[in-house]
Amino acid sequence: MLYTKWHKPRSIARTISTVFLVGLSSTYFHLQLASACTQVYSLWSDSVQPTFADSDNNPVELGVKFRTDVDGEVTAIRFYRIVPIDSGYTVNLWSATGQLLGSGVAVEGQSPTPGWQTIQLYPPVPIKANQFYIASYYASKGRYTVTENFFNNTGVDSGPLHAPRDGEQGSNGVYTYSLGGGFPTQSYNGSNYWVDVKFQTASTDH
Repeated sequence: MLYTKWHKPRSIARTISTVFLVGLSSTYFHLQLASACTQVYSLWSDSVQPTFADSDNNPVELGVKFRTDVDGEVTAIRFYRIVPIDSGYTVNLWSATGQLLGSGVAVEGQSPTPGWQTIQLYPPVPIKANQFYIASYYASKGRYTVTENFFNNTGVDSGPLHAPRDGEQGSNGVYTYSLGGGFPTQSYNGSNYWVDVKFQTASTDH
């Protein structure tokens, strides 16, 4: 009788523990699966390190046109900076027609100079496949990184991301001079201002 009396509670406890562990395992499995179903892409790898900073010190917004083959979201915008700007930076994501879709702000000193500065967009911005967008950043004191003649003859392809060469979608490597920044629409000599994105593909059911 004593064995029977204590056996039932212990059986129930074991059953509850088993259900709890199965639930945890299932949750972990689905989190791992969701992670495996998404990937993050950029146009350039961290090993790319431009070396020229323009001496122009006027406030300017600089950007790159890009598209993607699949739906997803832009989680951050990054750019290569050689000269630090103590006032910090603002990044923007625009539609091809100039609608502001998302922004992010960072103070100076968050990343070493020279190097890639990454600024998160809160919240991340969903984008659609085969539509063009512009990622840009505002340099309040100029001194931006630039490589002329970059987009004249070549584009950039990195996984589902594409930055078109000049002539495919107007001109690439865009800018606008304006205090406080704004939608960049001008271009000069196929210049690459080394602006990039962190693009995360949409997860799919498995």
